[in-house]
Amino acid sequence: MRILALHNSHNASICEINNGNIVYFQEAERLDKSKKSDNWPILLNKYSNQNFDKIIFITTKSLNEKNHVDDIKKSISTYNIEFKKLKFEINHHFFHACSGFFNSGFKNSYVLVIDGNGSGNCFNNKKCTEIVSLYYFKKNKFKEIFKVFQSNENYSEGKHVFINTLSLGNMYSFVKNILKFKEEGSVMGLSSYEKHVPNFPNFFVKNDFNHFTSNQGLIHDLHKSSYTTMKNISQFVCKAVQTELEEIVKKYITNIVKKKNRNICVSGGVFQNTVLNSKIIDICPNLYVDPFADDSGLSMGAALWYSNKNKFKGKKINSLYLGDLPNYNDLPKDKGIRVTEKEVAKYIAKGNIVAIYQGKNELGKRSLGNRSFLYDPRDQYAKEKINLLKGREWFRPVAGTVLHEHAEKWFDLKSKKETPFMSYVFKVKKQGVPGITHIDNTCRIQTLKKQENFHYYNLINEFYKLTKIPILLNTSFNLAGDPLVNDVYDAIKTLTNCLKKFNVIYFPEIGKIYSIEDFS
Repeated sequence: MRILALHNSHNASICEINNGNIVYFQEAERLDKSKKSDNWPILLNKYSNQNFDKIIFITTKSLNEKNHVDDIKKSISTYNIEFKKLKFEINHHFFHACSGFFNSGFKNSYVLVIDGNGSGNCFNNKKCTEIVSLYYFKKNKFKEIFKVFQSNENYSEGKHVFINTLSLGNMYSFVKNILKFKEEGSVMGLSSYEKHVPNFPNFFVKNDFNHFTSNQGLIHDLHKSSYTTMKNISQFVCKAVQTELEEIVKKYITNIVKKKNRNICVSGGVFQNTVLNSKIIDICPNLYVDPFADDSGLSMGAALWYSNKNKFKGKKINSLYLGDLPNYNDLPKDKGIRVTEKEVAKYIAKGNIVAIYQGKNELGKRSLGNRSFLYDPRDQYAKEKINLLKGREWFRPVAGTVLHEHAEKWFDLKSKKETPFMSYVFKVKKQGVPGITHIDNTCRIQTLKKQENFHYYNLINEFYKLTKIPILLNTSFNLAGDPLVNDVYDAIKTLTNCLKKFNVIYFPEIGKIYSIEDFS
């Protein structure tokens, strides 16, 4: 059975599954170069003149489905895409849960979903929006345990709780906007620069329904900038909201884990917070973090759900390299320098930043060695150089990729033997990599096996032979505010917009390195 699922709101995405196997996944932002793009029709171009058993279209409650059916069918017909069934869905949190569970490899699991807001609903003619959901999955069956809605009133109705509040995800975004940061990751990064928060009001207070309500007074005060006289206000605010987020989510997890060895999957935009994810491991060792936790994962979840309904069993996902293959025809054939992996490793070891571009683009929000900037983790000024290169805030942390067989020697992995999707931060155990060690002595890491990414593994291994360090600094190949590069044209454009002295791209599949001068 061939299934195509499409999500049309912000972070628009598309996912194809054929007989239970994920064939293709892509985000609109990678194609139109607009962060969090909702340009869903651009995703259909790949499927011109093709046939599907089922197409699932995930829309939002704010859209009147009936008014859009004809337009959607027209868009699909424009590409001569044929289908036996076309189905519309609005189950936002449920498809987050499906993406988490069916990719986890668990036979059964609780699935916790927390984000800014999901599907809109009406109960007793009262509008509300889901903000926290808990499900229990067993094979291809599920049960809704409870759901929290953002509403204009505070009340409870069975397993549904309605709260007049700002959601955890939206509060985090609110802080980001107040501080004029481009991304929520800036809040997480800056929070590590304070060890505690003295005499700072709570962002959330516990309510009568054993959930949490946002502190409207604090929100008002932050809007009015009443805390601007405090020293290090930005750091205090970031530390406060990050700490509260961790404590609230840990309470949700603790209530779920009443017995040992319970499996828990987490999804929704809140779980893009890798610091938060690492705190949960202590409570739930059997934790799976959805690598497609933001709204782009909705198409993945919908495709997996309908695939499993048709008896194609979900499989643990082993690779996020699910996007488009590169076309190297845009590269000038008579330019570039032939290099070996050993020579590139030497170049990095001499203090040069190298962008790597190869294979299918990795999906999700983490670069995993196919679209990455690479650098020497021994350089204590690495973070500053990388952030300058990308136009990011000075305090933003950088990640590292470590050879799998060396990971436990260098990092405290807790219960995790591997972290191939860079979903957590861990304590750094050994000295020698100050360039990737954040101020709190942690690093977000990717563990790498040779079979997962042959060229990337070999490059790091050559660096290890030279330096005795089995790690490379790895951060996303993009500039601040831009999506990860997708095609070769994106790579060249990003290269030309960087500071000139850093501008080198390595193409391992063709064994060449290009500099900015090669494209002038």
